[in-house]
Amino acid sequence: MAGVVHPQFFGSFPQYRRTATGNSVDVASMKLLKETYNAAEDKNVVASPLGVLTLLSLYASGAARENRDEIVRYLGAHDYSELEGSYARLCQQYDYMDPKFLALANKVLVSDKLDLQYQFLSTAHYYRSDVDNINFGDPKAAADAINEWSARKTAGKISNPVSESDIDPEAAVALLNVINFQGHWHLPFNASNTKEQEFHADRSTSELKPMMHLEQPLVYRDSPELGARLVELPYKEFQFRMIIILPNEINGLQSVLDKVAENGILDDVFKMDSGNTKVVLDLPKFEIKTKLNLNDLLPKVGVSRIFEEAAPGIVKGYGVAVARALQEAFVKIDEEGATAGAFTGFVAVPVSADFRPPPPIHFKADHPFLFAILHEDVVLFAGTYSH
Repeated sequence: MAGVVHPQFFGSFPQYRRTATGNSVDVASMKLLKETYNAAEDKNVVASPLGVLTLLSLYASGAARENRDEIVRYLGAHDYSELEGSYARLCQQYDYMDPKFLALANKVLVSDKLDLQYQFLSTAHYYRSDVDNINFGDPKAAADAINEWSARKTAGKISNPVSESDIDPEAAVALLNVINFQGHWHLPFNASNTKEQEFHADRSTSELKPMMHLEQPLVYRDSPELGARLVELPYKEFQFRMIIILPNEINGLQSVLDKVAENGILDDVFKMDSGNTKVVLDLPKFEIKTKLNLNDLLPKVGVSRIFEEAAPGIVKGYGVAVARALQEAFVKIDEEGATAGAFTGFVAVPVSADFRPPPPIHFKADHPFLFAILHEDVVLFAGTYSH
C-alpha cells in the first residue's frame, strides 16, 4: 500500500432537503423564466421568480373565487391557506438576511384616495411588505418615491426601476419588487487565471469573453433527461448555491428551457453527485440587469384575472385590479469575494500503489446556458446567459 494526498473539502458539501414549497417555487419559477426569455430581445436575462410569486400570494389574500384560484394553481398549492403560510414563512426568513448579500424587498402601493382593508394590511405586514398610499395622479412624484425606496432597499444597486411614463395616473394598486444579489464564493476563482476565450452565441457567431477558471471537486451531473450538464458552485453564505445548467448543444438552451418549464430543475439538482468529481470549470464573468413587465408575462403563465377582475379584499368600499406590475432584478458574477470564503483542506487516504485518479470533468460554459441561485431548495434567482 502507498499513501497519496488528494485536495478535498474538510467535512462535506451541505445537505439539502426537498420541501413542498421548494417544489412549487421551482416549477412556477421555470415557467416564468421561459416566458421572460422568449419575450426578451436581449437573451441575457435574470429574474427573481420568488419575488413575483410572493407578491401574487399576497395579492391573492384580497382576491376572490377564480381570481384567487388562478394564482393558487400557478403557484402549485393545494389551497390558499397553504400558499399564505408557505410564502409568509419565506418572507420572514429572508427579511433577516444580510442586505449586503441579498436584498429582497416587496412593496404594495395603493392610491391615496383609497383605504386598505384591515385584513389585507395585516397580511402584507405578515409578509414583511412595505405598504403605502401614494398619489398616482402625480406620476413624477410617484416614480421618484418608488425609485428612492428601491435605492434604499438595494444599497443603491437598483436606483431607477421606474420612470414617469411607467406610472398610470388612474392606477389603484401597484405591486413592486426589487432584487439585489452579491455572493461570496466558497471556492476561490483566481483573477490571474481569467483569460479571454471564445464564447459561441450560436453555431455561427462567437466572440471573446473573459472566462474565469477553477479546478476543484464540485457537485456535478450529466442529465440525459435535460440534454445538459449541471455543476454547483457553493457560496460562503450557508445553504446558498448557484447551479449552472449547460446544454449539450450550442443551440440547446431553448430545448432545456422548455423541459424545465414543465418539470422544474430540482429533480436534476437532487440527483447531482456528492461533490467528489474534480471539475475543470471555465465560466464567463457577467453582469445582468433585467426589467420585467409582469402585465405581459403573467398572462402567459396563466395569471391574468388580477389585471381584469376586481379584488374585493384590498381596499375599503371598492374592488380593485392591478394596473401595473413590474420587477427589476440584478446579478453580478465575478471573482470578487472568493478568497474571503476560501475553504480548502487536505485529507490523506490510503490507496494502492497503482491507483490512478479518474480524469477530471471539463465543464466549459462557452455557449448559452441557464443559471439559478438557490437557498436550500428554493429558487431565488434564475436567468440565462446567451452572449
